[in-house]
Amino acid sequence: MKMFLFLMISVLAGTAFAAPRVNNGGGGWACRNKQSGEVLWVKAADLTKVEFYSPGKLTEKDGHVWALLAEQHNLIERALPRLAQILKSYPLNISQRLRSVPEALSYIPDAELRYKPPTTSCPGGVVSFVQLADANLDGEIIYSKRVWDLPVFSNYQKAAILLHEEIYYALRKVFGDGSSYRTRQIIGLMYSGLSDFELNRQVEEVLNDKARVQQGIFGFANGPALFNVQVTCTLNINDGEYTYSWTPDLEVPEFYMVIHGFKFFVDINPVDGSPKRLQIKEMSSKFSAISEITETVPTFNSLKRVQLLLRGESSKARLACESNSVLDNDPL
Repeated sequence: MKMFLFLMISVLAGTAFAAPRVNNGGGGWACRNKQSGEVLWVKAADLTKVEFYSPGKLTEKDGHVWALLAEQHNLIERALPRLAQILKSYPLNISQRLRSVPEALSYIPDAELRYKPPTTSCPGGVVSFVQLADANLDGEIIYSKRVWDLPVFSNYQKAAILLHEEIYYALRKVFGDGSSYRTRQIIGLMYSGLSDFELNRQVEEVLNDKARVQQGIFGFANGPALFNVQVTCTLNINDGEYTYSWTPDLEVPEFYMVIHGFKFFVDINPVDGSPKRLQIKEMSSKFSAISEITETVPTFNSLKRVQLLLRGESSKARLACESNSVLDNDPL
């Protein structure tokens, strides 16, 4: 049977207005109402595991951000002599190096996150990644005033972000860390309520690990989705049309269905939940078409459309998928 294949891919990606990207920075998670976009809470990413997956281990304290940061410095001096020496070798003088900007900060792909707050922590809303600070190699720290000034972003969480900047800056200078993975591990341990002896033992293990020198979004097979989107796919089989919408499960990034003798595959980008690969396969003839979309830099809550057409002599199938977020127009 003579067949021909027509394949068309169209990708539209819109980026959030953002401050210039610099070198590295602390990030976190924001819970936002789906309809209004109201921010319900902001959390430092480094504390995600201990706060949401180790119940009772983390209790937020009230106080001025600098006093809360000083408590962590005291803990380092008392229990973590090696880390204390590293920080003294490359002090950041963080209180004098802060600069605010009014815009949202662009995402920096050095996060290597393993944990994301569960959906139950944000009833009626969605949890998305937000860049909370950027730091350049000279130690200047830029933060977004629109996020930093939110009442739901506590001083306790801010102190963890500032500590992140101090430790990450020193690790970059001493060991050449290009990923914040080890910094996140250290801060998570510091906030876990461990004894001084156990804290020192575990932090020493982290410092003895090989530094990750390349920036990378993932360090794990099933990294969490940074941004929440809804995917809508429209299927046209001969003259019938079918529409499906779902919020992707990033631990099972491939979605497929079989309808009227055609099998449709949708592979999801685990960073932002958007469709990255489509396939249509005609079961009777095994005739198939595949779209491949290569993207190396994710964008905040971007709108992406992908279309794939499979056409044979007597049959035609089209799959068009679009991802978007209700918060697209107002990134933090």
